[in-house]
Amino acid sequence: MKRLAMAFAAFLVSAPPAFAQGDVLVYATNQQGSLAFISGSAIAKLVDDKLKLQIRVLPTAGTSTFIPMLNRKEIDLGGINVEEVQTAFAGTGPFEGKANPNIRVVSTLFPLPLGILVPADSQARSIADLKGARMPGGYAGQTTARATQAALLANAGLTMADMREVLVVNQFAATEALGAGRLDAVSVTVGVGQVQKAHADLASRGGVRFLSLDTGAAAVARMQPHVRSRPILYEPAPANVGVTGPTWVMGYSYFLTTHAETRDTLAYALAKVLHESHEDLKKITPTFNRFDPKRMTEMTDPVPWHPGAIKFFAEIGQWPPKD
Repeated sequence: MKRLAMAFAAFLVSAPPAFAQGDVLVYATNQQGSLAFISGSAIAKLVDDKLKLQIRVLPTAGTSTFIPMLNRKEIDLGGINVEEVQTAFAGTGPFEGKANPNIRVVSTLFPLPLGILVPADSQARSIADLKGARMPGGYAGQTTARATQAALLANAGLTMADMREVLVVNQFAATEALGAGRLDAVSVTVGVGQVQKAHADLASRGGVRFLSLDTGAAAVARMQPHVRSRPILYEPAPANVGVTGPTWVMGYSYFLTTHAETRDTLAYALAKVLHESHEDLKKITPTFNRFDPKRMTEMTDPVPWHPGAIKFFAEIGQWPPKD
C-alpha cells in the first residue's frame, strides 16, 4: 500500500495539467464494491474503448478524500452527488471553511438510490420504527453520508438524536457492521456489493431488507433541507438484494465532475460519448439503467458547468437546463 501511494504521488507530480491522446486521466471513486466505483469503472472502460484515452480508476476512502484533490487538479474526474458538489464548492456544511471553487460539472449521470437497510428479521417495518436503534454516525471519510442519512430519517420525523450512534468511517464500514450485528440499521445504496455481503453475513436471520420511504408530500418535504431528493420505486430483482417488495427509496442526483482547467475539447467529448452510449453503459453494469440521455443537465447552483460540456448540451438542446 505504501509503495502504491508513493507511485501515485510520483505520477501526480509528473502528470501534465491538461490531457491529450496518449496521456493518462485519473478517475477517483469511493471504495471498491461501491456504486461510485462500479459506475466510475464503467465510464473508464467507455472512455478507453471509444475515446482511446487511458484512464485509471483510483479507489479512495470517499469523496471527502478526493474532492480536495479534484479541486487542486491532482485528479481529473470523479462522481459526486448533488449535496456534496454544492457544499464542497461553496465551503459549507461538511466542507465549512474549505471551499473547492475549481469543481466543474460535466453531466448528470443518474439518481443515486439510497435506502435504510435492516436485518430481514428486524421488528422494524418502517423507518419510524427505528427510534432508539443503533445507527452509524461520524462518517469521517464520507461526510455527505451524514446529510443523506439525516434526510432518510427526516422522512419519518426522526433525527440522529433519536438513535444510538455508533461511529464509522463510511457507509462501506457501516454495512459491514450491520452484517456483523453491531448495528441495527444502515443507510446504503441499493444494488451495491456491500448489501450482498451483508445479506450473506446475516443469512441466519433471513438476510437483509430495505425499509420503504413515506411518499406523502409532508414526509418528502422534510427531506429537502438535508438533500435535494425525490422518492424512486424499486421492485424485487436479482440485482436488488434486500428489496423484498415494491420499495420506495431516496433518489438524489449523481454527477460526473472535473476541474476548471480540463480542456474544453475533453469535457465536450466526455459529455458526447456518455450521451451516445447508454446501451453500452447498461451492458457494462445495470447501474446505468436509470441514466437518461435526454436528461443530462440540471440546475446545480452555485456550481458551474464546464464550458466544454455546455457547448455539447447547447448543440443537442439540453442547455440551459429545464429544471
